[in-house]
Amino acid sequence: MLQRILRPLFAGLAVVALASQAIAADVSSIVNQVSQIQYSEYLGSSLYTYNGADRGIGGGQHDLARTNIYNAFSSFGLNTYLDPFQFNGNTYNNVVGVHQGKVHPDQAYIVGAHYDSVANPGADDNASGTAGVMEAARVLSQYDFDATLIFIGFDREEQGLIGSTAYVDKHTTDDILGMISLDMIAYNPAGANKANVYGRSTSNPVKNALANAISTYGNLIPVIGGDVPASDHAPFESAGFQAALLIEYGWGSNPCYHKASDSTGTANYIDFAYATSMTRGTVGYLAAAAGPMVPEPGSLACVGAGSMWLVLMIRRRAKDRA
Repeated sequence: MLQRILRPLFAGLAVVALASQAIAADVSSIVNQVSQIQYSEYLGSSLYTYNGADRGIGGGQHDLARTNIYNAFSSFGLNTYLDPFQFNGNTYNNVVGVHQGKVHPDQAYIVGAHYDSVANPGADDNASGTAGVMEAARVLSQYDFDATLIFIGFDREEQGLIGSTAYVDKHTTDDILGMISLDMIAYNPAGANKANVYGRSTSNPVKNALANAISTYGNLIPVIGGDVPASDHAPFESAGFQAALLIEYGWGSNPCYHKASDSTGTANYIDFAYATSMTRGTVGYLAAAAGPMVPEPGSLACVGAGSMWLVLMIRRRAKDRA
């Protein structure tokens, strides 16, 4: 008798398991849209990372890069706007692109990177992260999600997280479920193929989910660390939101850090494949977190029929026993 009751139960669970596989497959199909060619185009052309370029305060390429980020977000169909804030008596702008959720639009996941530099080309710090945000926006904007996805290019990070702090100050009551800061993701000395994930212990759920996505979709080895409040995730954590920093494993030994040589013109420096893998992991995290992803219609029918069959069989067995 027990076997007769359990057989339909196990069959129903198998249907649910197949549906879960379909959902995972959908995330993989989204991640597979991430393009190293497109990423390299953003980093190498849109963000002015050649020798002699300057995206710092008053730099000749700062506003040009900002415009290219804005135009890219707009071209993806995002609700795009310049978000102004004051710094030293001057007005600067974060660039924000919003992809509204279909079921829970008030719930949001954010991925951001700062586009300003320290009076240099800033190829790794932080055009690399900004290009990752742009590529993530390009890919994810093609799909619908339950929750809202927000893509941000922050300004004035190098003066003390000014832009991200200003954004958080305006959104302290928002339902932000997770924030990822991409900051220096393209220097990969000796092909270490590792990635650091930093954040406070209170952000462990987001950190662990991001680390898992970095491993699963980026094929990199995640190294989870503690609080490193030196990037644009920090103001979000200070405001009580879960946030994490994704940064290259070799950032502490980067020979071009804050130097004119932080350029795509420096030989054997920028690892485009590695940065694309970092981006793939980020896209995987966001696609899974903002879901759940909806299986194909055939899978939905299978899940619905299987679930209904399971319920009816259990009810029937219970009735027979009574």
